[in-house]
Order: sequence, then structure tokens, then C-alpha cells
Amino acid sequence: MNLCNLVFFSIKNNSRNSNYSGSNSNNSNSKESLPKKIFHSLDKTDIVKSYRNLLKNKSGIYSLYNEINGKQYIGSAKDLYLRLLEHIIGKKSNRSLQMAIKKYGLSNFTFHILEYIIGKSFTNKELTDLETKYIGKFDFKNLYNFKSISTSMLGYKHTPEALLKMIKRFKNKINHPMYGKTHTEEAKNLIKKSGEKNPMFGKKHTEATKLLISKNMNKYPFGVGIYDLNDNLIKKYNNNASMARDLNISRTTVGKYIKTGKVFNDLYYFKINKS
Repeated sequence: MNLCNLVFFSIKNNSRNSNYSGSNSNNSNSKESLPKKIFHSLDKTDIVKSYRNLLKNKSGIYSLYNEINGKQYIGSAKDLYLRLLEHIIGKKSNRSLQMAIKKYGLSNFTFHILEYIIGKSFTNKELTDLETKYIGKFDFKNLYNFKSISTSMLGYKHTPEALLKMIKRFKNKINHPMYGKTHTEEAKNLIKKSGEKNPMFGKKHTEATKLLISKNMNKYPFGVGIYDLNDNLIKKYNNNASMARDLNISRTTVGKYIKTGKVFNDLYYFKINKS
């Protein structure tokens, strides 16, 4: 299915809800790049929740627009409501956009729908190609986007080398995008899904899933290992916890010997595996 077979539509302005509106902007760009709908009050949890029916499970092209300086971030999503929440709480969001939100305040940003998309099926590439088309409609210096050509990260896995670079980068906490910030109560309420609303309610992870989660959350991509005094690997573990369980010692002890490089029981080194 190609882009020309996708059906595009806009939702007409609902005058009964003053928190979102149709657009009558005098933007100098072409008419087709004007927003079909604008959502306001992104700092108000209850109002954001009211947008669910209009955005949930709907795909399209959107922008986060800075009402102070006119800059915006253009993106695409298969679920516009979920994507809006991710930007609000700073999850999987553009770093420049998040810095601007911190500087100007979320209340000064609006969520613009540039295009809703209806179609039985469409690929990530078709969606990102359309996003690229919209990015091209604006002066790039007025965008928070890092690239003029959009690509999808869906299904992408970082290489071990890239993971090691990220670990090294975030050892200095100042480099972390959430350093010095705390979620607002509104953001916490949006993140929180308790009881039956939680997708894992009444379910349990399988042992295989637990192992996969543990591996993905491991700060050491290649795990840790026990080495002899000649630096030969004796046994490999996914993480500190699994080594600690096997040796019947605490994780703190494992971490201490890894950090200090001291010999354990005069026989072994605990080290981070390099491959």
C-alpha cells in the first residue's frame, strides 16, 4: 500500500470544547500544512485525558508547537494519544523539545494535528515518509527536529558498542535528560496505571520473560564474569545478582569487588565482560 492510497481526513471543530479547536491561522506556509486541529492546556491532566477519544488509536502527523517563539517539533505516530503522553512525561521524546518545554513551560505548548490517517494497513516507512514531507514544508531552523529526513526506531536494537557509549555517557548524571528534574503530579498521574487499567493486571511474567527483562535492563551489555588470576574467564553471568546468587554472597559484595578490582578469596577477580 502506497501513500496515495491512504485516506486523509480532518475532524471538524467542536465548539463545545474550548480546549481544542480548528485552525484559522495566517501561517505563511501552504494551506495543507496548517493544523487540522489544535489541542491546548497540555499541563492540565484532566483536560489531556479528555483528548483520549479524539486521539487514541488514531494515526497521523502531529507537531508540538511553542506558542512563545513559533518553533515546533514534527512527528508521526500510530497512536497519537500515546505519543502525546510520551512527550508530556519526557519518554522517548526529542531532547531539544524537552529542553524547550523545561524553559518555556508545558502550558505554552499546543499539540497540532497536521494529518489524520485512516487505512487498514500502512508501514512505518510510509508514515515516516509522510512525516518527512511535512518537515519539508517548514523552515528547518524553526523546528526542534534533529533531522530533515524522518526514520523510525521501531524494532531497532542498539549495537553493543552503542550501548557501552550510552553507559559511559550517563555515568555522569548531568548528561541524563531527567537530571535535576522531577515529574509533575500531572505527569505522574498520566504515567500511573493502577489495578485493571494496568496491562499486566492479573498476569505474571514467564521465567523466560523475566530473564529477557533482566538482560535488557542490565547496565553491562555483556554481563559480568569470574576470572582466575591469569585473567581467564571461568564463568559468565548476566548481571551482579545472578553471580551473587550462585556464590551465595550479596550483590553489594559483587559490585564492590568489580569496582575495586580486588581479588576475591585470594583466587578470583570479578570483572565486567568486554564481549
